[in-house]
Amino acid sequence: MPELFKTPANLLAQDQRNATVLLVDGNQGLLISLVDLLRQGGFRFVHCRQDLRDLSQYCRDLSPDVLVLNQPGDSPAAVNALMAALGTLAQMPAGERPILLLRTGVLDAGAREEARRRGVSDFVAHNCDPAEVVTRVAVAAHLQFLGRQVAQQQRQVDIQVKDRTARLLESLETMQERERTLLAALEQTRTEIRQKAEFLAHATHELRTPLNAILGFADLLRREFHGPLGDARYLEYAEDVHAAASHMAAVVDDTLDLSRAESGQVTLDIRDIDIGRAVQDSTRMLRTLAADCGVDLTVKVPEQPLRLRTDPEKVRQIILNLGSNALKFTPRGGRVTVEVQADDKGGALILIVRDTGVGMAPHELPIALKPFGQVRGAQQPGIRGTGLGLPLTKRFVEMLGGSLDIASVPGRGTIVTVRLPAPENDTGSARATA
Repeated sequence: MPELFKTPANLLAQDQRNATVLLVDGNQGLLISLVDLLRQGGFRFVHCRQDLRDLSQYCRDLSPDVLVLNQPGDSPAAVNALMAALGTLAQMPAGERPILLLRTGVLDAGAREEARRRGVSDFVAHNCDPAEVVTRVAVAAHLQFLGRQVAQQQRQVDIQVKDRTARLLESLETMQERERTLLAALEQTRTEIRQKAEFLAHATHELRTPLNAILGFADLLRREFHGPLGDARYLEYAEDVHAAASHMAAVVDDTLDLSRAESGQVTLDIRDIDIGRAVQDSTRMLRTLAADCGVDLTVKVPEQPLRLRTDPEKVRQIILNLGSNALKFTPRGGRVTVEVQADDKGGALILIVRDTGVGMAPHELPIALKPFGQVRGAQQPGIRGTGLGLPLTKRFVEMLGGSLDIASVPGRGTIVTVRLPAPENDTGSARATA
């Protein structure tokens, strides 16, 4: 602050030096001293007045940017006079009011709050350093300059908005016509999407025949069914061909299933099943994969049968997809648990697949649920995913009227919960029966 007082001309901006400052103080000696202080501080246009009662008239005549007002005294009458003068300023249009600084001695919290409501922006103590007075006025002048810049910009924005609104109204009829055109195009697009889905389903189905031949011949070669292959590299190549073809066949099958599901070509075969038995049968197929991965696979089902009316094949695919996905993303020595239980409150069945795998961050969950979405994470060596397991599973769950929820923590594992509802007219069918 002392530096500002010593060399103000080098520190004040142009808008601050050109600001109009009005000082109102009943003490002529203090008023003259304050005028000299501000002029030495670099302000060019400094005016002074003594009568507090004509405050609003002063502002209309001089249009000050900053008004520095001295508290006339500490008595109740002096404070009331001050508040009355401030009240006249509060009635001025917002764009014409100066930034108001009040030089005060003793003023209680209630009076200060009332003064702020009536327009006081800042309080300056009578005994403050002279350089601080210059600084406070400089800050107020700059704020007033910025405020008026904002107001000017707002007026320009208002003009632009008005102009653009007029142009928008003129083009409204054109937009409505385009909307009708877009609706027609949307219907055409839906038709094309259905046709493309049908084509994709047909194409993937046609790929199955040559893939079966590749798988069959590769299997014959790797088993050396008609005799030794000779060079050991040929056997390695046959294993690679069989693995690649198996992966491609899985992609084709999942793509075919997903395209059929998206195009509405899947027909559900609803029957009464024992869901616990279905889980046991499905997870039996995962035992080999769990052994290859070095992961402990645990299955928990109630001792009593759980009857549910649903599509058994879709349930089997849901269990296999979730189970194999958990195994692929669980490091060796980890654990995967498949559990089924009945929800007595809603008469629904709950299928839970837990793993201690790599897990996913919250932002990765939407990626994992998109077709061919691949989330970065350590998979078991030699095991590749198609990126279709979770999207296909979610689609099957929704087709069965259920819901799929995923809770995952990076480095700690994932919990997938599937709820399959019981029929509305038979809420007890999903409960344990003797």
